Amino acid sequence: MPLHQCAADVGANAQLSDTDSLRKGLYDYIIVGGGTAGCVLASRLTEDPNISVLVLERGGVHNTFTMRCPLLSATYAQGKHPSVRWNTTPLTAVNGRVLEILTGTVLGGASRFNAMLYTRGSAAQYDQWRQQGRVGWSYADLEPYFMKSENAVSTSGDHHSSDGPWSNRHFDEFHFSLFPRAVKAAQDLGISYTEDVNAPDGPCICCTKIPVTMTPNGTRLSTWDAFLPPSITTQRQKLDICTDMLVTKIDFEVDGVQPVASGVFFKPYDTLTTEQTFYARAKKEIIVCCGAIETPHLLMLSGIGAKDHISKHGIKVIKDLPGVGRNLQDHVGVTITYKAPLSDTFHSIESSLTRALSEFLNYVIRGRGLFTDPTCQVSIFAKSDSLGNDAGPNLEHTNREAFPDIEIMPVPHETTDAPSQKSQGFFSFICVPLQPKSSGTIELFSCNPRAHPKVDLGFFTHAADFEVVRKALRLALKLGDKMRADGYQMEDYLVPAGDSDDQMDAFIRQSIRTTFHYASSCRMAPEHDTVPGVVDDELRVHGVSRLRIVDASIFPDVVATHLQAPVVMVAEKCADMLKKTWSTKA
Repeated sequence: MPLHQCAADVGANAQLSDTDSLRKGLYDYIIVGGGTAGCVLASRLTEDPNISVLVLERGGVHNTFTMRCPLLSATYAQGKHPSVRWNTTPLTAVNGRVLEILTGTVLGGASRFNAMLYTRGSAAQYDQWRQQGRVGWSYADLEPYFMKSENAVSTSGDHHSSDGPWSNRHFDEFHFSLFPRAVKAAQDLGISYTEDVNAPDGPCICCTKIPVTMTPNGTRLSTWDAFLPPSITTQRQKLDICTDMLVTKIDFEVDGVQPVASGVFFKPYDTLTTEQTFYARAKKEIIVCCGAIETPHLLMLSGIGAKDHISKHGIKVIKDLPGVGRNLQDHVGVTITYKAPLSDTFHSIESSLTRALSEFLNYVIRGRGLFTDPTCQVSIFAKSDSLGNDAGPNLEHTNREAFPDIEIMPVPHETTDAPSQKSQGFFSFICVPLQPKSSGTIELFSCNPRAHPKVDLGFFTHAADFEVVRKALRLALKLGDKMRADGYQMEDYLVPAGDSDDQMDAFIRQSIRTTFHYASSCRMAPEHDTVPGVVDDELRVHGVSRLRIVDASIFPDVVATHLQAPVVMVAEKCADMLKKTWSTKA
């Protein structure tokens, strides 16, 4: 597999060449975006040695110690991080707050710097998709694709596999005492503990260990590492990966009944001094894997989206598709924070050079300790409609019967933007509504592909989300009370001023944060659905031939869990769809 940083290696000069008769830059498939999904798709499609694939990724490889170390790679604020950041539009329902958008610029995408959490979500949510008409998207349909990629080290049974390239495991031990104390507090409130959060017959309301995608020696296992390691890519002579390239537009042939995606225009991402544009052509299909922010952005730049909006920016309309950029969802987080013993938090390695050096050597020599980033070893899942007035659960469901709408994550550090106190330890409960009714939008800022899109996360634009988060906060406060009653030394730091709804809502408005779970902005649904869809059940863009989307943007609604495992599942499923489609056309 040649890894390129020169556009001329994989494409033709678009200004000088006849793009209708190119020989150079001709591939079976072009994958736009070498992120979490793109790496999986490229690996699976090139299992056939006769298939040629071009991956265009705007970021680089960044194969460094920092990016392999879980803790250092997840520390967004430290040094040069392979991501792009810009501000949202003001959030009207939460006092005009402005948050930061973050998208990856690296092969492997967010799997190179996320929290590594491997959770599939509840079977009931996927079954709901099937009930809504999404053929082939029930849990029974999807479980084989979860299992295909999986190498489950800590769990076994009929619903897991050890044959896939992507390992997940539990941490061998709790790194901080607050985790078992949180587990006991949950159990005291009647919330059962389970070892396997991904078991479809497990409890919907539960406290559970969270597996992470990590190697036995403690390094991060991204989809780049798992699906495109050197042992595979050196054998894939028809796989070209071109990094540091910005795809500016998808090209279409428009002479037939409907537009046909035929190629892409691209240029060096970080080079502003040249406007030289290159072109590559796809014989079969183009698959967009840019994530829920950048995928709709590229579609609109290419003329696919709401015609009035596209036309306003001087872009020729290829397909009027109002669903593009609509229904953007994210898991908002609201954090309760306590002061805690310094030694029982991540702040201990910030405040003590000796502790930091000891933990670093433990990691380098043994692949163990805090540099493996045990930020979230445990989560608590609940259903708001099963929480009574005292925030105690009173119903039990399995994951086949229902799916949670609350997650509470105990984490051993402070998670807000408050000034750091290096001599003080903190721990937090991050409270997340998993089934938000609110949604936002993505729109063009301009027709310049280098300009970031306008992103409105739309948090709390639906009032029902306030009710769910209030219940989550009350449950988290109950957990804190239980931990304190059991003797854990903790002190309120950032908590609601009182228990009234108004006091809770004021705390929510001042404390919100994104969890970077952007989804559903090109949702899988009929084109004229109540909430308009962008792709069909085969992930093909409505009204356009030979163009598919494979990333979190296609979820009908944001999955009620962490997103990397469901995204990999979608990529596995789409690879089989493409193989089936083109085997019948051969």
